[in-house]
Amino acid sequence: MGKKLIITEKPSVGRDIAGVLGGFKKHEGYLENEEYVISWAFGHLLSLNEPEDYNPALKRWNLESLPIIPATFSIKPITKTIKQLSVLKKLISRADISLLINAGDAGREGQLIQHYIYQYAGCQKPIERLWLSETTDKAIKKAFQCLRSDTDYDNLTKAAIARNQADWIIGINATRGFSVAHNGVFSVGRVQTPTLAILTTREEEIKAFTIEKYYELIVTFGKDGTEFTGKWFKEKAERMLEREAMAAVQSKIDGQPGQVESVQEKELNEVAPLLCNLNDIQKLANKMWGYTAAKTLSICQKLYEEKKLLTYPRTDSRHLTAAMAETIPERLAGLKNTELGKFLEPTRGKSLGKRYVDDSKVSDHTAIIITETIPRLDALTQEERNIYLLVARRLLAAFYPQAKYKQTKVISVIEGETFHSQGKVVVDLGWKAVTAVEEEKGKGKSKDKEKETILPDLTASDRLDHIGNEIQEKKTQPPKRFTEADLLNAMEHAGKFVDDEELKEAMSGKGLGTPATRAGIIERLIAVGYVERQKKSLVPTEKGTQLIGIVPDKLKNPELTGEWEKKLLDMEAGKYSNSVFMAEIVALINETIGKAKSEASISSSGPIGDCPKCGRPVKENRKAYGCSGYKDGCDFVIWKTIAGKQITLGMAKVLLLKGRTGKLRGFKSKSGKEFSAILKLDEDYKVVFDFGR
Repeated sequence: MGKKLIITEKPSVGRDIAGVLGGFKKHEGYLENEEYVISWAFGHLLSLNEPEDYNPALKRWNLESLPIIPATFSIKPITKTIKQLSVLKKLISRADISLLINAGDAGREGQLIQHYIYQYAGCQKPIERLWLSETTDKAIKKAFQCLRSDTDYDNLTKAAIARNQADWIIGINATRGFSVAHNGVFSVGRVQTPTLAILTTREEEIKAFTIEKYYELIVTFGKDGTEFTGKWFKEKAERMLEREAMAAVQSKIDGQPGQVESVQEKELNEVAPLLCNLNDIQKLANKMWGYTAAKTLSICQKLYEEKKLLTYPRTDSRHLTAAMAETIPERLAGLKNTELGKFLEPTRGKSLGKRYVDDSKVSDHTAIIITETIPRLDALTQEERNIYLLVARRLLAAFYPQAKYKQTKVISVIEGETFHSQGKVVVDLGWKAVTAVEEEKGKGKSKDKEKETILPDLTASDRLDHIGNEIQEKKTQPPKRFTEADLLNAMEHAGKFVDDEELKEAMSGKGLGTPATRAGIIERLIAVGYVERQKKSLVPTEKGTQLIGIVPDKLKNPELTGEWEKKLLDMEAGKYSNSVFMAEIVALINETIGKAKSEASISSSGPIGDCPKCGRPVKENRKAYGCSGYKDGCDFVIWKTIAGKQITLGMAKVLLLKGRTGKLRGFKSKSGKEFSAILKLDEDYKVVFDFGR
């Protein structure tokens, strides 16, 4: 029998496998012993051909050639890695190689990388699949004992190819269509565009928000030498918009004693969270240390590949299989001489329950947990140490009892006016004793940071001293901009952005992108100039806002993209046809390009004025009046809808000519309240409100 060729996704994994199998000699681009040859990719070595590769005439962008849908997709080498691709092709063709072992990353993208290599090399030899969830020596040996035919993963391959081709069809056609139709360069993507829409929608809410003053009345009570506060409320209201009205209540109760009307006590129990998936780690790392999603993924990947301290990171699972759960004592033993060693005692002789161990909730990979490798924390960077300990704490916490609190709610009365007070005291930290560090850092300076308020012993009808009171003036706050943690959460739970309750339920368990791709989507939005990082916030640029203003609703709707992701997962499970999926993508792009062509006819009409920023003509399109010099970097735009009001062609012409309109009625705040304002161009040529103050 001939030799077996093992192909890994990266050289580091190839070296790990060689270290376990032993006896290898190094060659140019591969390793070899008497039984095996090990070679590798550098991630993607091949990509789908560009339109001009099918037909040179398609290099020129024009609407007439759209949509471009190849009868059969073909692939081509990526130039910078063509040397290694040639090595792999020669090895696959070697007469003494009788079997290939696919040791690519265990997931959709890893399967695609390998499939394209076999396709390019014209491979007809049998292939087996090595499925690694951790790269320790023990895990590699076990994986070689569980090799399966690569054909067992045909559905995963089909889903990977369908995703790749669908993204090509949407990206190529929508990007060209809307760029030509609107005289700009607009990158449109199946996942990135609805992700951008989440950010631009929030920005619109912030801009439309009208800040209003409101007033709260706080009374300081005393009982047996202990002081506590109570806030005025009436039915469901605990604030007033008019200071005079609140002052009337203050005058009514001023100096009068209080009385306890009711005391309600209850115990609250909080169970330990589920184990970590990648999204959880990225969100926590962003809240605690400000790490970007891409940075956290890179750290996790290094702890998995190089340090052998974490299991496979690109997973959305929060559960373990029963088989893996049996290995937990050995994994936890490695923490003995770390700062977490003091938390090990309650884990001894215990096993995790159904909340954490459920084979039915594990598909390709389990939750991310620590390996049995003994960590040398002093050899890790601070960032690596942070992430490793975060994952280790989450695993330890699962063995601990619930956190218990005693919550007391008191209603007090003064002269018929009611006040509520609330206290929360920790009875038993439970699992939070393990995660206290991340709990504290995750809250940071947040106003929501828990405070323990201790109330005196109170019973109904108790008399209360009225020590003082104060009217506090406050302001309503606009919605907050998304941090990276917020956006990752929004992408994972995209269904919450769907208004229809039935559709919201249908979106349960689906999201925008996958744990493996979300960090890349965020970085892509920043790279193409649609989003900027401002401290910890992600803020859409004018260019990003303009794109969302021109693409059709379907392409920016999280509901549709979440449905696509669900269908890809169903395809992996053999429950959905790849041909049906691709037919839906083709139908969508035909509809999309039809809209782009109709919009082009609008934008091809004559100019409505000169751009105040660069002097080029401003033209009308379906959703805006924009500068025709967008290709050269001019981002001037007047949107046709501003704060719920339609901006007519005449208004836009006046704004261009004079730099400001007259006073316009019919704008609406987020709360639905109408207001009037002047529109004017500020010093950066942005359209802003002028209230004439």
